Amino acid sequence: MNGRRSLTLAILAIFLGVGLVFLGPNTGVAGETSKVLSCTTYSVGSTGYATSMGLMEAIKEKEGIKVKVVPAGTDMAKVMPLKKGMMQLSLFTGAGQYYALMGLGDFDAEDWGPQPLRLVYACPTGAIAGMMVRGNSGIETLGDLKGKRVTLIPASPGCKSLHEGYLAFAGLGWDDVKIVNISSWGAAWKAVIDGAADTAHCLVNSSKAVELAASPHGIHWLPAPEEDTEGWAKLQEFCPYLRPYKATQGAGATPENPAQIASYYYGLICYPDLDEETVYKLTKGIWNGYEIYSDMHPSLKRWTQEGALETEAFLSPYHPGAVKFFKEIGAWTEAHEKRQAELLEHETERLKNWKK
Repeated sequence: MNGRRSLTLAILAIFLGVGLVFLGPNTGVAGETSKVLSCTTYSVGSTGYATSMGLMEAIKEKEGIKVKVVPAGTDMAKVMPLKKGMMQLSLFTGAGQYYALMGLGDFDAEDWGPQPLRLVYACPTGAIAGMMVRGNSGIETLGDLKGKRVTLIPASPGCKSLHEGYLAFAGLGWDDVKIVNISSWGAAWKAVIDGAADTAHCLVNSSKAVELAASPHGIHWLPAPEEDTEGWAKLQEFCPYLRPYKATQGAGATPENPAQIASYYYGLICYPDLDEETVYKLTKGIWNGYEIYSDMHPSLKRWTQEGALETEAFLSPYHPGAVKFFKEIGAWTEAHEKRQAELLEHETERLKNWKK
């Protein structure tokens, strides 16, 4: 049994062992059973976790559907329960979606390959993030990471691409730094706070970034200035979902001292076989629930109705249930339909060309 196969079985066993099979293998969950769903997300204390909790609260209040939020450490651990029919939803960054959609990294395996993910709802600037270091570390630029300790989550292709991309921005690679293998994003941030590592990619509003900023060490975001077009070209070779962003709010970021970092989209995703009526209600609940979730975390203010329809920023197509809702309220345009068709065509080509 190869390593990836062993990892797949181990992840599956963890979810089975803790009794998280709420609805068995029926991923469709049509009718009354759709009132209890489950959603994988990021570590407790992360922006992703807080975002998930806010969105699920809106769904519960607006549509009466209860969604259990379940933290999972790696990208594969987030998708596995959905693929196996154990859960239905996952809050997934553009980084994680990219690797799953393309069948790259750990998804480049015989029993994986390109995954046909579908959006339930999304936010083009759901994540404002960059490479954080201790404020008193003496590390001022990405180039200063040469010889320093950079975290890496072996089972997270998203982590690998982000950290590799930011190193490339400064003309560096893995051979230029000391790799610190970490089990999860939460552990990576803790390693920087504790001084066990020098840097990790982190969201500017993450509780761990706030914790580091409030510590005696302070926080510093390694700048990736928009005007460095050569650096951004290198970064986007690894992370095509990133866009330059100047953060004026969040841990260590102010209008007077903005953090020159990046934005990328977040999406609530599922597989195509999730019941259309269920997805329709989930999308409707979030669309109508902004006043419920927007004050629950700073990042949730960016989960606007307008943003949900910026489909040019997304890599996954919308689920038919979501499209049904958007069409019903008159928000789905010819431009959205064109983008949807493009994404579905690209997916068909990827699946067709995948070497099993």
